[in-house]
Amino acid sequence: MVFLRWPRTGRDDPMTPRETQLPDRKRARQRERALGAELEQVTARLDTTERQLRLLQNTIRAVAREADVSVDGPCGHCGRSHLLITDGMLHCPSCGYRRTL
Repeated sequence: MVFLRWPRTGRDDPMTPRETQLPDRKRARQRERALGAELEQVTARLDTTERQLRLLQNTIRAVAREADVSVDGPCGHCGRSHLLITDGMLHCPSCGYRRTL
């Protein structure tokens, strides 16, 4: 009787060292570091944007006060601008919507 043996590949051979999880862990650490750096950048950009927004809000209030104009909520028609109130009229500078108070 003749027995045929299939040739063993490296995976099937119990004497072949198995790959460890080290490359996966290394990639995970690298990805974690990259995400941490990206988070720091996004946080810095958000802080800058919030600071600029506060400056613009303060400037708008001052200009409106000097021009005897009040700033109301967002325009219900276009939503692209806040409504301005002057001389008893609501006015949207973006879409031109007007209404008396």
